[in-house]
Amino acid sequence: MKKILVIDDEECICETLKWMLEKEGYKVTSEMDFERALEIITNQVFDAYFVDLVFPGRNGIELIKKIRELKKTGIVIIITGYPNVYSLINSIRLDTYDFIKKPINDADLKKILEHAFSQ
Repeated sequence: MKKILVIDDEECICETLKWMLEKEGYKVTSEMDFERALEIITNQVFDAYFVDLVFPGRNGIELIKKIRELKKTGIVIIITGYPNVYSLINSIRLDTYDFIKKPINDADLKKILEHAFSQ
């Protein structure tokens, strides 16, 4: 069973993604707190990381850099309600797998993960 970490400061996004992913058979951990997310990233291994870009006073890019610094092999998918060119360029530089705009569509999410995990 693939393990997925969802990191977003919005409870409704965490709950919705968790429900959507568990429905597809994934084991999902979600976290809304930035500092706690850093601890989880440091101490656990996941097959995929869904990372929001906007946190109060922080930036999700920091979380992605931590994943890369620790040489975690899971794919990283950015989720954001505020897509812009700067974020897209940073995500490419950090070798993220994909970039999803909120609200997240169930069918699109399923396709992205099926493709990612079939490679």
